[in-house]
Amino acid sequence: MRTVEIGKGTLGTTTLLQKGVCVPGASGASVGEFLEQSLGLSPEYIDTDVRTIFLNCSPVDDIDGVHVKDGDVLSLSAAMPGLVGIAMGRNTAVSGFRSDISAKDSGEVPEGDALVTVKLFNLVAQDAGPAILARGVVVSVEALKSALGDAAPDVQPDEESVILRVV
Repeated sequence: MRTVEIGKGTLGTTTLLQKGVCVPGASGASVGEFLEQSLGLSPEYIDTDVRTIFLNCSPVDDIDGVHVKDGDVLSLSAAMPGLVGIAMGRNTAVSGFRSDISAKDSGEVPEGDALVTVKLFNLVAQDAGPAILARGVVVSVEALKSALGDAAPDVQPDEESVILRVV
């Protein structure tokens, strides 16, 4: 897979982060470990700023007790407003009321390499997105062209995915 580069501030990167980019990591890592090791987020940033986490469309409260595997989708957001923000945010007073839909550890997760689709929203996309893109992410050529439009780097006709880095 070929690496392509775009400049900082390229229009469309926030849209790309919202649609999702693939980040390599370790299958079997806890969500917290993945956030720190694969995305490079500090524990302090995770605790204070990443208030809403979804794994495969289920809200995550226990980032150390739920593990990722190849093909998972992890969505991250800062605090969301209103009732939805209170209900879906991590460790809120009402999070116990949604225990039926909350992410739970699925038991044994096969160890090895994993490619996890990461979606970033609002302040998390703004704050953490540039550093994550600078580390390099895997993105489909179709998504790249859709999000970046004319600013998309040139790709070969036979390429389905590329490694994207912001420099």
